[in-house]
Amino acid sequence: MTWTRETLRAEIIKLLEGHTTGEVKVTESSHLVADLSIDSLGVMEIVADMEDKFDLTIPDEVLREVDTVADVVKTIELRLKNEGRLSG
Repeated sequence: MTWTRETLRAEIIKLLEGHTTGEVKVTESSHLVADLSIDSLGVMEIVADMEDKFDLTIPDEVLREVDTVADVVKTIELRLKNEGRLSG
């Protein structure tokens, strides 16, 4: 499947909303831990969901560089772009 930046962003936000508690608004500037209250186990669950959703592998060392939703989007964008599965 080929993704656009907008559909990718929307899917990532939707996926993250499924891992938050309460009525938290997920935006690209949201911090995974501080704003969305996602703990380390939650991050691992999210990574597994993203790997399944986008059919890719996310190395553990990449997770150290991810702090916000925008970081997640950029990370997935780069991987999909390198595989020729990101258009636009």
